[in-house]
Amino acid sequence: EAFQGDDPKLAKLKALLVGGVPEDPTPWVKYGCMIFSQYVDTARYMAEAISRSSDITVDVGLYAGGNNSGVYRSGSFQRCSKEELKKLVKDGQLKILFGIDAASEGLNLQRLGTLINIDLPWNPTRLEQRKGRIQRIGQRRDTVYVYNMRYHGSVEDRVHKILSERLEQINDLFGQIPDVLEAVWINE
Repeated sequence: EAFQGDDPKLAKLKALLVGGVPEDPTPWVKYGCMIFSQYVDTARYMAEAISRSSDITVDVGLYAGGNNSGVYRSGSFQRCSKEELKKLVKDGQLKILFGIDAASEGLNLQRLGTLINIDLPWNPTRLEQRKGRIQRIGQRRDTVYVYNMRYHGSVEDRVHKILSERLEQINDLFGQIPDVLEAVWINE
């Protein structure tokens, strides 16, 4: 009972989708947004909640394994294939797509201009693979925003801090970050 109420990550997700970031208050739903979680239950929960939000009036896709893929319309789920989801994104008909790590490789989603990581993978390469779904040749935006969610003082916050420090050391030593781990990770 103590933990019922608004989920802070869900609240932040809604805020980004409808209000952008201070340096660019354009709603991220306008740019199109890929949202990753490591867990299908988390992705499903967030996708359904976003689709029921009165502030967001677009369809919400879920790209997941098995027969978990589909589209939420006003909270109602309709199964569809991963191929259909990719076509909807490519045609500009789907502006919000949730995915699990199965979606972090082999997808060309450069029609979407922003990315949110609800939870952080332990492997920084996986994080780069997620970003690579939208930051690729054919991306229409000059700036692609990435938002990495983590709870202050949590294990994921500590892992993020350690990885950021190591990447800064690599940068200091070699003068650049290797292509697979770009500076956006440090800036976050």
